[in-house]
Amino acid sequence: MKPLLNAALTAALGFALGACTIVSDPSSGASAASSGSSGSGAAASKNRQDRTVEFAKLNLERLRGDMAAGGGEYLSSLATLMAIEPTRQPAFFKMAQAKFSALFPSERTSAVEMLATLEREWRADPRFGPRLSAN
Repeated sequence: MKPLLNAALTAALGFALGACTIVSDPSSGASAASSGSSGSGAAASKNRQDRTVEFAKLNLERLRGDMAAGGGEYLSSLATLMAIEPTRQPAFFKMAQAKFSALFPSERTSAVEMLATLEREWRADPRFGPRLSAN
């Protein structure tokens, strides 16, 4: 429960402190923050994409398990990094579970491959439309 609370608190702080970058690894309970100017929207989007990819690389096996189960701490953290609104996250979790075999077609599927497929599946799903928040 403590790691989940830590992840939620870290996410809340990330939204509150727009000039800070907060990266959290729910498995360790550790986080790092750096301050700086918010920069352009494109730079912020690129930074979010980089954090999302890094998180997926570090936690791919945990994400695989959460996606197979249709929810979990790491999938929730991924949704937060992707800026998926909390009200849309349950549908996102169900979609990830339903598309598990497409997201992970083999044991060798990389984090980048999984995220690219996740984006395609998200855009194709009529519940979500063409916009993926990670972009």
